[in-house]
Amino acid sequence: MFVKKDLQSILKNAVRFQNKQQMKMSHHQGFKKHFENDRVEELFIITKDYVASLSNVLEVFKYHRINLTYIEPKLLNKKGNNQNIMFICTFEGNRKTENVQKAFEDLQSRFDNVKFSDDVSTVPWYPRNSTDLEHIGEDLMLVQEDNNVDHPQFMDLEYRKRRDFIAEVSKSHILGQPIPILEYTEQEQQTWKTIYNKLSFYHKDVCTDKYNYHKSQLEKELGIDKQIPQLRDLDEYLKSKTNFKIKAAHGILTQREFLNALAHRVFFSTQYIRHHKIPEYTPEPDIVHEVVGHVPMFADPVVADISQEIGLLSMGANDEQLRRLGNLYWFTIEFGACKENGKMKGYGAGIASSIGECEHFLSNKSRFEYLNPFKDCDREYPIQKVQPVYLYTDSFEECLERLIKFGDQIKKPMKTWYDFNKQTIECDRRIIATEKLQ
Repeated sequence: MFVKKDLQSILKNAVRFQNKQQMKMSHHQGFKKHFENDRVEELFIITKDYVASLSNVLEVFKYHRINLTYIEPKLLNKKGNNQNIMFICTFEGNRKTENVQKAFEDLQSRFDNVKFSDDVSTVPWYPRNSTDLEHIGEDLMLVQEDNNVDHPQFMDLEYRKRRDFIAEVSKSHILGQPIPILEYTEQEQQTWKTIYNKLSFYHKDVCTDKYNYHKSQLEKELGIDKQIPQLRDLDEYLKSKTNFKIKAAHGILTQREFLNALAHRVFFSTQYIRHHKIPEYTPEPDIVHEVVGHVPMFADPVVADISQEIGLLSMGANDEQLRRLGNLYWFTIEFGACKENGKMKGYGAGIASSIGECEHFLSNKSRFEYLNPFKDCDREYPIQKVQPVYLYTDSFEECLERLIKFGDQIKKPMKTWYDFNKQTIECDRRIIATEKLQ
């Protein structure tokens, strides 16, 4: 009853797209979440410590045109005046190629002990490129809200039918292609205006100046204060500001997949909207949370970098490390605060998109503590209640700096970074990444 002409057109296009999707499906079914990074080698060089020993090592790599990505000198045993030193060298290449073999022979002629590392660590699979990103978001998390079983968002069959329809449209979206346009109903538009106006009443007092600036720019350029914006327009907007991209999502991703996507500067966003009878509260993230909460701050370069930094740290993280990173994401991007002109202001999406959080943030019941990632990574928090404490830093830059320092202490077997030119995740060690660890 609410499928209008444009949406019928989308469904027809989806049918035309079916053959293409079936081809993709066979590709997906044949895709194994497993890869080995064999483009990096690690070499150990042991020698006596003498003047220019390091420069001699570097000279060999330079002469054989090998890109050295990491080198660490480590002092070993000391006997009298003789001090042994070990250089741990990581470089791009493969021990089977001719130039690497010649470099190895050259090093052996100069130093006491030279050997390749045969240690290969196994880590959880992660997406390295845009093709890999197509294979996340398939397995969704279920919303388990025991206190909300009677919420109309779950009980209203007509609403569920509409929500599922929008979810199917979102599911058809392929990253990198234009996001399908949705024609929202008058009721949905009214729900958006109602909650948008109620939230905006608090934003000046609750949120940081940067949040309010980016939100005003979105109002000016995309009219988000007047109607539900299209993800396609928001995607183009963010790409022009911070090179963040949006992928339409049909539900809630697992924590690992959501954070992994952020490493690529990709944000998975739902398109359906909360139930019109209770616009002040939704048991699951909807387009209000995504757009009013997240999008303004994804347009900020430093907050975009904070999001990507947490994403990069999640690459190959074990379950315990991932839990801690998820906690830090919660206390920063979802519910983070920042001291501004001597006052506490919020920038987290969970604050900006919730009337209850906004009211609590301004009340005398709110508590603020200085962000300490090494301690707060294990801090517990409620999901269905307002936050008992908000964590803050004195600036976004300080928040990023503290997260980088935390990341330096994470004992993953490798470090990862994003290559903006190739748009890929690179790694500095030989690893095996697989979906199911042995």
